[in-house]
Amino acid sequence: MKKFIAFGVAAVGGVIVFRFLPRPLRGRLTSSIRHRMRERMKQMMAGLPEDSPPKLIMSILPKLQEQNDQIIAMLREQNELSKQQQRDPAAKTAA
Repeated sequence: MKKFIAFGVAAVGGVIVFRFLPRPLRGRLTSSIRHRMRERMKQMMAGLPEDSPPKLIMSILPKLQEQNDQIIAMLREQNELSKQQQRDPAAKTAA
């Protein structure tokens, strides 16, 4: 129990110290941590078989992003047309 409390106190202390660090130093620390995490994730993904669920999902993500971009473009176009119709009442009667 004492080890758990000591670990909790150390973790809270680390968070408090981290928050008091200057922003540029915090940015360098977090970017290096992110880089290490990305590299470790690449290594883990490389070790998985081709038909594993994480690899299948990663192969689908670019297609989903492209579909989302198309949907967003269509929604923006529809929004613009709706705004034009609200501004120009003659366009409503002509349509």
